[in-house]
Amino acid sequence: MRLCYGLLLASVAACGSSTSNSTSPPPPPPPPPPPVSNVGMTDNNGLAPYRFSPETLTVSVGTIVKWTNNGKAAHTTTNDASPTPIWNSGSLNPAGSAMCAPNDPYCQPAGTPAGTYQRTFSTAGTYPYHCEIHGQQGMTGVVVVTP
Repeated sequence: MRLCYGLLLASVAACGSSTSNSTSPPPPPPPPPPPVSNVGMTDNNGLAPYRFSPETLTVSVGTIVKWTNNGKAAHTTTNDASPTPIWNSGSLNPAGSAMCAPNDPYCQPAGTPAGTYQRTFSTAGTYPYHCEIHGQQGMTGVVVVTP
């Protein structure tokens, strides 16, 4: 009786399962993330010369450009388009420091990361920009976007 019951369970299990002979391909992998190009915002320990590094950057359409304040003073990245810039990062503060001068509005507590701003360039063209704080001291740059 046990043997019959076991055989009955095995045959029910075999009948209840199905195997697919479908050969549909797996879905394609997601597209890779867009490339990222970095621009540093530098200064001489908070003083001139103030610079974007590199000052001219050439990228392909779809590239993300990421600006990072590597200096000791606050900086911005602001497009030169007038009357309304295409982008304006606002003030990006430098990384934190364990040694802050009294009443220094730009000094951040130790461990504070450097300010960053990023933008995806979707249209080919030439995009001049500047630091709103230090543009008069020569802190300017250009992003050239190619098709």
